[in-house]
Amino acid sequence: MNKESARRNPLSPPKSRIRNMPSIARSKGKTNQYERILSVSESLMSQKGYKGVSFQQIADKIGLHKSSLFHYFGNKEELLLRILERPFNEFYADFQQIVRDKELRPDEKLKKAIDSHLSLLMDYEDNVSIYLNEMQNLSGKNRRMHLMKIREYEEDFQKIVEGMKKEGFFEGLDPKIVTYGILGMINWVTRWFRRNGPLAVGEISDVFYRMLARQ
Repeated sequence: MNKESARRNPLSPPKSRIRNMPSIARSKGKTNQYERILSVSESLMSQKGYKGVSFQQIADKIGLHKSSLFHYFGNKEELLLRILERPFNEFYADFQQIVRDKELRPDEKLKKAIDSHLSLLMDYEDNVSIYLNEMQNLSGKNRRMHLMKIREYEEDFQKIVEGMKKEGFFEGLDPKIVTYGILGMINWVTRWFRRNGPLAVGEISDVFYRMLARQ
């Protein structure tokens, strides 16, 4: 084994796959095989669970030979990790722009952050189900890696809360606890929201913002 192979994460795709993944995995608004595999796998794992889905089932659903999946993913755990990373990779850069935008007041940042987070949850309902139920199927190393990304998001969200605190909001409250409270409230929407219910996602976001932005 050479030094490069020894250093590489065993769940990271080999160079033959890495060469294909930037254009495949990062292009937006384009139908491609990589995204199709992720979408189908996400749907199947949401319905049947991680252990209830095989590469053969995924390949059959898409109409591919099973061996084709290994062009993109080294094994099923890597596929699970990429599924979990999918919404985060799409969303996080835009969220960071909200946090860093000096033109926005802290309360405006909060409104945009709530809108963005709720929209993400609604767009990736299957992914949320997988996150809640299948994270234990990641190895310790990959679970820690994924949770580290979530902590980065929480820390950035906390910056918005701290900015609001300087403006007189959340007086006397610990910003970290406030952040966890806000994110918990938003995430819980997935448990009770119904698309045919009385409130649209935007209206729910407005309610949350008005609750939090009162002084």
